[in-house]
Amino acid sequence: VTRRLKSIKNIQKITKSMKMVSAAKYARAERELKPARVYGTGALALYEKAEIKAPEDKKKHLLIGVSSDRGLCGAIHTSIAKTLKNEITNLSNAGKEVMVVGVGDKIRGLLQRTHGNYFLLTFKEVGRRPPSFGDASVIASELLNSGYEFDEGSVIYNRFRSVISYKTDEKPIFSLETVAGS
Repeated sequence: VTRRLKSIKNIQKITKSMKMVSAAKYARAERELKPARVYGTGALALYEKAEIKAPEDKKKHLLIGVSSDRGLCGAIHTSIAKTLKNEITNLSNAGKEVMVVGVGDKIRGLLQRTHGNYFLLTFKEVGRRPPSFGDASVIASELLNSGYEFDEGSVIYNRFRSVISYKTDEKPIFSLETVAGS
């Protein structure tokens, strides 16, 4: 019995130290993410103020799925993949041409077998460091240099709610011609 109690106390000590390490990692990630959030709110404010709307008769749609290169939490990556699959099906049934850009290796792995023919570009190694404007500009320039002329699209990603909860969210993107015409 004494040995069992000692074993339980050791497990409690290990669990406590793991919680402390996890809290430190979370605080660092939150601190590194804070400067990047400005870019997202700025772009969203532009879209809302300019009242940009894509014409209904446009046929080419671009979906950008943002995931990560690694991680053990399958639900985070699966929810984005599920949303992308639904969007691809809905848009294809509506007669639209759909292409997908995958940011993160997990999203490519989940969709490659069933929806591999929809991939235009994939990006790896983007989320290893804190998000920056440089990462976003590399993705944007590769997309512009790909030669694919899309009419409208959306970025599908997970929005942070709490340490244990994410919400899959979608933000619109528009072609340069649509933005210039508004």
